[in-house]
Amino acid sequence: MKQFFITFFANLAALLFVFGGPILLLMILIVASFSVSSKGKRMISIERGSILVFDLSVNVTDSPEHATPTSPLAAALNGDNNKSVTLRHLTTALEKAAKDERIKALFLTGSFQPADFGTGFSSLKELREAILDFKQSGKEVYAYVEAPSTRDYYVASAASTIYMNPFGEMETPGLASIKTYYFDAFQKYGIDVQVTRVGKYKSAVEPFIVDKMSDADREETEKLLGDLWGDFVSAVADSRKIDPAAFQQLVDTEGYIRPESALNAKLVDKLAYFGDVLKDLGKIAPSSSYALVPLPFKQISIYDYINASRTPRLPGESHSDNVVAVLYLEGEIVDGWGDLTNIGGDRFAAELRELQRNNDIKAVVLRVNSPGGSAYASEVIQNEIIKLKEKKKPVIVSMGSYAASGGYWVSTYGDRIFAEPNTITGSIGVFGLFMDVQKLGNNFGITWDTAKTGNYADFETISRPKTPQELALAQSRVDDLYAKFLDKVSVSRGIPVQSVELIAQGRVWSGSDALNIKLVDQIGGLDQAINYAADKAGIGSNYRVKEYPEQMSFAETLALLLSNQEEPLSHAKVDPLTQQFLKIKADFKTLEELNDPLGMYARLPLGWEIR
Repeated sequence: MKQFFITFFANLAALLFVFGGPILLLMILIVASFSVSSKGKRMISIERGSILVFDLSVNVTDSPEHATPTSPLAAALNGDNNKSVTLRHLTTALEKAAKDERIKALFLTGSFQPADFGTGFSSLKELREAILDFKQSGKEVYAYVEAPSTRDYYVASAASTIYMNPFGEMETPGLASIKTYYFDAFQKYGIDVQVTRVGKYKSAVEPFIVDKMSDADREETEKLLGDLWGDFVSAVADSRKIDPAAFQQLVDTEGYIRPESALNAKLVDKLAYFGDVLKDLGKIAPSSSYALVPLPFKQISIYDYINASRTPRLPGESHSDNVVAVLYLEGEIVDGWGDLTNIGGDRFAAELRELQRNNDIKAVVLRVNSPGGSAYASEVIQNEIIKLKEKKKPVIVSMGSYAASGGYWVSTYGDRIFAEPNTITGSIGVFGLFMDVQKLGNNFGITWDTAKTGNYADFETISRPKTPQELALAQSRVDDLYAKFLDKVSVSRGIPVQSVELIAQGRVWSGSDALNIKLVDQIGGLDQAINYAADKAGIGSNYRVKEYPEQMSFAETLALLLSNQEEPLSHAKVDPLTQQFLKIKADFKTLEELNDPLGMYARLPLGWEIR
């Protein structure tokens, strides 16, 4: 569908130009530009006594969308009308709604649609806490679930009243990390992989050299899953006033919990169909008789509320000249400029230099949601962070769902590091990955020959395996980079190198464990980091928040949309076979992004997906 629209608009543009329509085309683009890039908030009417409706059927991201979900052109070209919404927009809207006399209650419905690095448990914890704060204001929170996933129920369990469809089920059997291994397939087709690495737990290379989890990888994965699941169980038990052990027993017994069992266990309050829930809400907030479109109850969607012009003002929304910049680092870290799907080291460094030059910016909050990637690009970014601090601008790090390997590399020099208990961080280790397609080529009658002027002149070739001398050279480079990584953490965190080495080894830690071993300073979310940054800069509450990178222009967005040939993932629930093929596609995309000029990486293991 996307290709159709690309072809259609390209042909339309060509016809307009050929037949003397440049002015008409320009007018169309100008009108579209204003409709897409206008930053003014729409005038939205909010009736007193309305229920704020939060449809969870979104991907919750840290960084703002480059192409806004309200753009009809972007939606058409992407073949996708579903939304990605930033965490801060959601939490800010909930904070405002708690103080807004026109908002009577909150209604949660739908099911999250995670994609890329969005909708991680750390982000959902911040969202859940915002819902709990809303409830603390004295306003009710209602939730309707049908077949809630662990993510869905993690958030919905914060509600005052939970309705469940009588024919639904709770899909909360526990957390799992299913990793794909390519070793046998590569061997079958004649692709060999050689690796260099440092760190007992640095398992990012293992999918290509073994056919199952190593003991070390299984140990750290099970520990991390246990930490995340423990946070989930504790949160549910606390909100629902139930025994954690009883809940765990129910999960282990039924796996997919039936509605009757969920009701008996007090995981939900009522079994009801959606129409019955609407009737109940209609009694709480009767629909206005003068409404143009009859509604089952008086309501406003949280997405309209985000865009409403008249909502309570919060700290950070003043017109002060003092700016706390929130800079988002979300995605794979790659060398060079990168693209919309990753973090280019050079591009991000340029953003940091802009912040250095902007005198209005008094402090920077670096929001990190990244598994790492290129060690070289991570160092390029870290260098600019250090220079930003030299400008006497505090740099506070707020870790999202992932801040590991290269993600921790860029974080470690923060003046203070915030993380959630279920943030995935650490993974201080380095690896190199070298592929060899000699056998594959030979099978098709392809051979290679080389002339060179130095022993290592053809080191980067994939037409043959690395020699023992070359592997020794590669290992020495990895060892050197690992030692530098340890030194950086030691200096920035004030921990002896010997102690850093004990907690490094490529091991992944939860935010709670990271606090205990001093890799982070404080448990907290993005709002806490912003408040701390303002205090550190000595500006108190006299500041405004500005997010970076800034939203792209219409022309830039249009060019990228038209040039991007990748079909978007459907937000519909896909079958397991399709999921596996998409997973393989994502793994190979990650391989494409391993572009470090030195061939060395600080990254989480491939396929680190928690389900």
